[in-house]
Amino acid sequence: MKHTYNKLVRDRIPDIFEESGREVEYKFLSDSQVLLALQDKLLEKAQKFAEAPSEAEVCEIFEVIDTIIDKFNYEQMYIDYLRMKNREVKGGYTKNVYLISVEDEPTK
Repeated sequence: MKHTYNKLVRDRIPDIFEESGREVEYKFLSDSQVLLALQDKLLEKAQKFAEAPSEAEVCEIFEVIDTIIDKFNYEQMYIDYLRMKNREVKGGYTKNVYLISVEDEPTK
């Protein structure tokens, strides 16, 4: 039976399938195609984490993010700076704050 995936996979996945004796069909994406595929992959991995949180799924998310940083030519140091500034201005997620509502107009 043939399974159709149509998704970005790690570099060695086709080799792993071929080494097990299975026939594999794959292609290499262009730079513009891979940017969209990485966005889809990030959503896929985030959904898997939402369904079954684990360190392994966090690892997968980090791998996708590292690749996004590389492929989009982002600077890791600048991203770290932005994270620090956001934490300074908006705070982190350490206090478990869950926002329920906000009035449209100030009450004062």
